[in-house]
Amino acid sequence: REYALLQQRRSGRPRSPSCARAMSAPSEEIYLFVNPKSGGNKGQDFLKVPQPFLSYVEDGRLVALHIFSLIDPAQRAAGFAKLKAATDAARRRIRTIVGGGDGTVMWVDSEAAKVGIDTPKRLAYGIVPLGTGNDFSRVAGWGGKNPKKILDNDFHALRNLLKLWCKASWRPHDVWNASLEVDESEGQIFKVVDKSEEQQSGTTLSMPFINYFSIGQESQVGVNFDKYRTRSQTCNLFVYACSGVTTQMNCRKIQHVADLISGLHAGADVDAPVLFGYDEEHDLPQIMGNPESLMFLNVNSYAGGMGRFWQQDADYGTDPHPPPEEVDVGADPGDGRLEVVTLPCIVDIALDMVSHEAKRVHSGGPYYLEFFGPPEGYDCQEIYGEIDGEFFHLVNPLVAHVTFTKRLQVLQNMDDPDIAEWKQYLSPSVWMAQGADVVEGAGQTIAGGVSTLVGAVATSVTSGATGVVKAPVHWANGVQRTIGQWTSGKSAARELAANAGPDSPGSPDMRASSSGE
Repeated sequence: REYALLQQRRSGRPRSPSCARAMSAPSEEIYLFVNPKSGGNKGQDFLKVPQPFLSYVEDGRLVALHIFSLIDPAQRAAGFAKLKAATDAARRRIRTIVGGGDGTVMWVDSEAAKVGIDTPKRLAYGIVPLGTGNDFSRVAGWGGKNPKKILDNDFHALRNLLKLWCKASWRPHDVWNASLEVDESEGQIFKVVDKSEEQQSGTTLSMPFINYFSIGQESQVGVNFDKYRTRSQTCNLFVYACSGVTTQMNCRKIQHVADLISGLHAGADVDAPVLFGYDEEHDLPQIMGNPESLMFLNVNSYAGGMGRFWQQDADYGTDPHPPPEEVDVGADPGDGRLEVVTLPCIVDIALDMVSHEAKRVHSGGPYYLEFFGPPEGYDCQEIYGEIDGEFFHLVNPLVAHVTFTKRLQVLQNMDDPDIAEWKQYLSPSVWMAQGADVVEGAGQTIAGGVSTLVGAVATSVTSGATGVVKAPVHWANGVQRTIGQWTSGKSAARELAANAGPDSPGSPDMRASSSGE
């Protein structure tokens, strides 16, 4: 009756008693917790949706969606209290959707745990991608693009999302924890708050993660990026690229793993087997090359899907090589293992789709890390790190622990349009059999755009005071031309796929049987 009256108020038409009796209550209730500031404030649109939001899904069931703000304390408390009541009353898992960046998932999980919900057993998490990289969302099949026009056409986009959430099945996804300790007397922990680095209290930084934990140069870039982060997802990608260029130009401060980590152990403490290390008294495995970053991957997606670093045919990262059973495994976010890789240079992030340069070190967990003290001639050791998109700066770190925490259930969308587009336009058989000329042209236009952007940054950096004043103009022009030339390259790829005939390697039938696929 309550839902019938609600529909009456919305439509403005009175409903007869028989109609009210015929209308059934929702067969399932779904909860959406949204960060309204995410996605350039696009999250606010969800809070404008009538509550509860009722819609029919593909199998004819009526579903109710309840939406709450994570920012508003009263709404947050009411939402999780209602979610707790729902889990107590229901026999099945409650589909709980998170609207925000990847880090928002753990925010919602922690709030649910606070009210006594056993989240691994009672909830199944979905996500609306409102962050910048959205790697968790990409791996779960929900794409990386911020949703648009949620309120248009009688909430058509939201109704489609509801259908997908109800259709999706859940699969396991591990939660890990990274805990880093600094020297009690001379150690410091910094995080970017309101565009500047602020010292945090205490000597331990401990955070859960569902995507990755990394140490090295890409995290130093991330700290600088956080200082200039914008509200636009597209602009943030270019801000990160510009931060990478400017940070990399300061050669004296480039982070190298061999200068930071004295030992990596495959276990919980210093007595565990050494994967690589430095000890004058013992012959230990050595790290190969001079990599700039060490990464612990729970998902095989980094920087908005640009990097898929764990490849089973990639080179090994230590000498002697690790045993095959420790590296010859596939990447799975729910298998109780992390994939550990080294990355030679941050440029390899952007080039990973062309050439995989990351090197395999180990697959497993937990892990224990030891750090070097201050280098000769310096009074402190500084490292930069990242935990699920949260960047930090440590002074005089001592050790780090990486441990398994729990296993959540995550809604997996197998109908993700971004995945379909990836397969259609970047199928190896299409590129190799038909697209040599088009790929070359697309690559040249994209490379030209990137070169333009790098040139714009270099101009602003090397022109002294005048360059500083004109830097925004240089960078804006570089970004504009880069977008235009990137679009040209992508359009060429789309045209190639669209022109592929039924018997060509680009057609769906041929791709399905292609060994390259």
